[in-house]
Amino acid sequence: MKKMKIALIGAGSVSFALGALQDIVLSPRLRNEVELEIALIDIIEDNVNRTYRYAKEMFDSFSHPADIWQTTTLEQALQGADFAIVAIEVDRYFYWSQDFHIPRRYGSKQIYGENGGPGSMFHTLRNLGPMLEIARTMEKVCPDAWFINYTNPEAKLVEAVSKLTSIKIVGLCHGLDMGIHQLCEFLERKPEEIGIEGGGLNHFGFFTKIWDKKTGEDLYPLFREKEQKANRLAQFDHIGLSRAMYHIYGYYPYPGTNHSGEYISYAEDFYAGLSLQYRYNPIREQLWKEGSRTPDFVYAASGNSLDKGLFDSVQSQESWVEQAYTFDKEKVSPSNEYAIPIIEAIFFDDEVQINSVNLPNKGAIRGLPDDMVVETQAIVNGQGIVLKPMAVELPTAVIGTIHIQGTIHKLLLEAFVEKSKTKLLQAILLDPSAPTYYQACAMIDEMCELQKDILPALEWV
Repeated sequence: MKKMKIALIGAGSVSFALGALQDIVLSPRLRNEVELEIALIDIIEDNVNRTYRYAKEMFDSFSHPADIWQTTTLEQALQGADFAIVAIEVDRYFYWSQDFHIPRRYGSKQIYGENGGPGSMFHTLRNLGPMLEIARTMEKVCPDAWFINYTNPEAKLVEAVSKLTSIKIVGLCHGLDMGIHQLCEFLERKPEEIGIEGGGLNHFGFFTKIWDKKTGEDLYPLFREKEQKANRLAQFDHIGLSRAMYHIYGYYPYPGTNHSGEYISYAEDFYAGLSLQYRYNPIREQLWKEGSRTPDFVYAASGNSLDKGLFDSVQSQESWVEQAYTFDKEKVSPSNEYAIPIIEAIFFDDEVQINSVNLPNKGAIRGLPDDMVVETQAIVNGQGIVLKPMAVELPTAVIGTIHIQGTIHKLLLEAFVEKSKTKLLQAILLDPSAPTYYQACAMIDEMCELQKDILPALEWV
């Protein structure tokens, strides 16, 4: 029986780590056809111990023979690995609050600050060092392994690792699948009934084709009819901008307002639920400072935490994590993420199509640079992962918007390598939600001071 080793890096991650472990335990092939080793690693010992206890209980309950162990040493976890699944963040919501508030205080109109906008650039620079440390350790101890990334900002980080190291890396995100569910709501169809072609930039993609899998019928005419009839305010905070972008560009975007809106200048007009997680009372608190409350995570204004009465308690981050790590065999179910299907296809040389991956373009999306990381469908087999070329060309305005982000990717990489605030400034001034020149310079200085313990040391050069 062949051996397989999977290193789960950022094992303290609740959603991706537990989802990957559940997918592994439910896979017949990873149970019966390989001698499986799973190395769990996190820089926080309590977190990795917690995940290890959960994993052992789950795998024992399924009588799964995998060898599972935990560590806080990266090289030990990666030694001889075939695959590394990576989902890393440090104090995510605290630093994300700074990414959101500080640029807006200096005049940026960014609406989310995670993957696009000035905030995302600090997010990138914070995560790039650890990502390169992982990749360079892989070059030493498992140079043929696949780096399967869930860490954001997805496209920026995957592009950096692909350019600065020799490691095979792919970025995964379920944003396109969120868009499929939106299409199905309009079409009143089930996801398995429709086929799609879609792609672009991570969190800024468009469906260029929609069809009925059974009959081959083009479903865009029906979508146009249904969208015109739909309540114009339905789920407005989540898809109001998406519908406007469909009217502007002719193709429906994904994944939703908060993400797609990060890359354009007019998003704020449509985002009724403007970053509710970061609302605060300036008389009493400043969320970007040490000692303030950690912001609640609210993906959209329809989130359940907003449906509480005035004195009902909202579930805390701590209680949510505790609940997630309370094992219940009846609740073990597939995550619908792509890491384990990709691992199986590569290892067993099965050929499968994946709805969306992030890889260097290499001609898959016409009009975009070959070395820019883009997102679209892919074919996976024993030879690796190859993007499936899009048959329909994206609109000129969409290509132009993505081109700007591609240039920002390059400048951020130069800023990191050269330790240059000036290159970071160039990237920020290109962004559609950039502040003025003077505001941008002051913002960079303040953010570099606020995050000096976690950002690379940058200077004006």
